[in-house]
Amino acid sequence: MTVKLDESLTGRLTRDPMTGAFSRKETAHIQVMGNPVLTQDQADCWHSLLRNGPSDGPRLAYLHIPFCRTRCSYCAFFQNRSSDDKIAQYLKALHRELAMAADQAALTGAPFDAIYVGGGTPSDLSPQQILELGQRIRDTLPLRTDAELTFEARFHGFDQGRFQACLDAGFNRFSLGVQSFNTELRQRLGRIDDGDTVLRALERMCNQDQAVIVADLIYGLPGQTLADWQRDLNTLVDTGVGGADLYQLILLPESQLGRAVNKGRVAPPPGTAEKAAMFEAGLSTLARHHFNRLSVSHFGRDRRERNRYNHLSKAGAELIPFGAGGGGRIQGHGIMLERQLCRYLERIEAGEKPIAMMTQPHEEQGLRYAAGAGFDLGYLDLDRLYQRSDRDLADDAAPLFQAWQNHGLVERDGRYLNLTKAGQFWHINLQQGLNRYLDALNEQQQQARLNTMSDLYQRIHTLSQEQPMASLAQVGRQLGLSELATVQALPQDQARLVDGRHFDRLMAALTDFGPTTTVIEVAGQILEYKGGFPEGRYGHGFYNLQGEHLRGHLDPKAVSHIAFVRRPFMRLETRSLWLLNGEGQCSFKIYLGRDDKRQLLTEQVAKFDALEAELLALDAEMPPAVAPAAEAIAIEVVECDAVPRACPISGIQLKPGQQLSPEQDAQVRQSRCPMKRLLGR
Repeated sequence: MTVKLDESLTGRLTRDPMTGAFSRKETAHIQVMGNPVLTQDQADCWHSLLRNGPSDGPRLAYLHIPFCRTRCSYCAFFQNRSSDDKIAQYLKALHRELAMAADQAALTGAPFDAIYVGGGTPSDLSPQQILELGQRIRDTLPLRTDAELTFEARFHGFDQGRFQACLDAGFNRFSLGVQSFNTELRQRLGRIDDGDTVLRALERMCNQDQAVIVADLIYGLPGQTLADWQRDLNTLVDTGVGGADLYQLILLPESQLGRAVNKGRVAPPPGTAEKAAMFEAGLSTLARHHFNRLSVSHFGRDRRERNRYNHLSKAGAELIPFGAGGGGRIQGHGIMLERQLCRYLERIEAGEKPIAMMTQPHEEQGLRYAAGAGFDLGYLDLDRLYQRSDRDLADDAAPLFQAWQNHGLVERDGRYLNLTKAGQFWHINLQQGLNRYLDALNEQQQQARLNTMSDLYQRIHTLSQEQPMASLAQVGRQLGLSELATVQALPQDQARLVDGRHFDRLMAALTDFGPTTTVIEVAGQILEYKGGFPEGRYGHGFYNLQGEHLRGHLDPKAVSHIAFVRRPFMRLETRSLWLLNGEGQCSFKIYLGRDDKRQLLTEQVAKFDALEAELLALDAEMPPAVAPAAEAIAIEVVECDAVPRACPISGIQLKPGQQLSPEQDAQVRQSRCPMKRLLGR
């Protein structure tokens, strides 16, 4: 399959890829999201995810403080003007939201690697409020001994009292929005303090050496020159900061600054060539002063600086959000909390998690997040990415990677695809390009699968008509298909698959169906049991059926899929439930019962349809799971009212109502018969 490549994916072939590969950088961050969860289903989905327990891997939490004293001209996300009364009311609700999490093992059952308190302007909180918030965090969220706790602040009002309160509250990292030391540029951005005030405050915090101090600088500001930028870099180095973020301005047209530029009231930002020169100046200046490069845009000089929250969030780590406007993800589901303050307060008062939007896991979220983390670090480890998914990017994306290499954006070194300096400058565009390429490739592959499935279904349909006595499984085997693949080839009005983790719900429902037919097909032989499906109980890791006539030991871990199948057979409608393992084999099937006129029992059909709808809905809420290795499921038929069947190796005839004699039982068990676990008591 070939994806049509264009310049939005590959960039342009130019003499200088730093300045000419793309027209502009379009966004600062890229999200990986699946389909939305319906509003009416969000609360149930959230609670279902909580019941699954904590996820493996690094864990993060984000707490949002949605207040600012002034609106920065480049920001389009201003929410609420700071007010002592509103902040106090909000913190009361935020503390309650944290308290609600304390009872949830999925949130508190494993330690957190990093906490980030952002905004807005968290530094508008009073010293006492900062202390209380820090204590609430520690009381609610278990932390690793080396956890990174970041407090975001702006300089205006962030005095020594507030700084000390943060330290006393346990915060060990500060993210400070300098943006520029140039007073004129700062005023244009809507910042309150002049450059000298900011410089003195930054030096004061650095000199105390009690936490990691990270300062943000922005290049590409309207009216900013390369000389202005170089002075900012030199000043930053001299302050002694432990970390630095160098960000390119993304001018949002809906921001005050964007509107002012569009109307000609403010000089436009520097062009791409000037921004590229600023990017290179940042790299060379910080390298000369022995800053370690922790990512494409983040640098550390303090040995304590690890940039864990920022990098892990881009790598797709679980990120639990708290507070109005907070966003994150849990078990692959994206979450955005209510942004409107009044709505947030109302829902907290009602005891609800204030979810405004939720999305299902993206089908390639492991790969997409791992690639995003790689772009953030400046290289893709193709072998590592292959381990995170079933897709081999070295082959599947080879045309795109070759185009990038031809355009001077990457260099291939064995398993690594290293971004050149130009590739680092355009890394967000490259990440967007890869995601769009994969989207197009997935669409082509999905269409090919649909075509293949349509063809397979036609072949299944034809064989079924030619061989009316053949079961669906037998037809599939003639086409070289496993039973799972056969079911997957059927249209949705004939078969639907759900996750095998619904095993317990299925077992509970079956006992209420009434008389059904349980069918076991092994090595060309078929056993049937007609009667109600028995209850069972767990013991030694198995679900043990306790029926008078049907007993057995079922391993739920061996059930990867449950199929709801509707098929005509011998001119009669049938409905059946199939339990399939990870190798695509069906362990047994349960067919709905019939009345005296050979029609399906109406009550059972209703229960079948309701159970199917219920499990399909639950499926949408479940996180992806790796199917376990297939294991045998043993069913014991103690009595059988089916037609006589013979064991293909022992030759024992099993007749209606017959039980195996001790001699027959021993003969079956000692033989190499594939049915010995099915026939033996």
